[in-house]
Amino acid sequence: MKRSFDYIHLLCAGIKQDDTGRWVSTDLSEEDMLFGSPGGKLRVFATWVLANLHPSALIFTGGGKGYAVPVGTTEEYPLLAEIVHDELREAGVPLERIVLERESNTTYQELEELAELIKREGHKFVVVVTNRYHVARTQAMIEMKFPELREKATVEVVAAEDVLLEDDPSYWRAIIDPVYSSEWMKKLFDMEENGRRQIADGTYKFK
Repeated sequence: MKRSFDYIHLLCAGIKQDDTGRWVSTDLSEEDMLFGSPGGKLRVFATWVLANLHPSALIFTGGGKGYAVPVGTTEEYPLLAEIVHDELREAGVPLERIVLERESNTTYQELEELAELIKREGHKFVVVVTNRYHVARTQAMIEMKFPELREKATVEVVAAEDVLLEDDPSYWRAIIDPVYSSEWMKKLFDMEENGRRQIADGTYKFK
């Protein structure tokens, strides 16, 4: 990743409460499938790595309440923007580099917000950070629904897992490889591939 990026766009994943009751991003685990997209913490860690590699880049992220929270969850949980903001700060990303939006609740809506940002800012180089299982569907959304992103920006979608493995393979390989050889991850890939096909054939329900 030799190009210098203007924006690192962190796509939010699922959220959950940890053992202390604090709201945090999901782990890359089968259990966290219950809370929406798993692997949100890896996206945060990968964004921190990229922020260090691209010291002039701003981090664009955020979101509203989201949709994928367990039934019966109190309405008092924080916005996605607040959760990822705190996690980025704890990872060591300076406050002045974080640009938050507080409206989006899905990947599609997050990409809409990114498109609006690019419309205001002009041509930018953007790297979009998500999980490996989610890359193909994200790319399909950009290609199908956001031609202005491809026209007005240079956008690269990367997997958090690949960023982390390149940065510290001795640590991350033992965590990531077993997950991606598991049956539950294979099923998740199948679900994502089905979504990608629906985007391609025009039957996908965007929200």
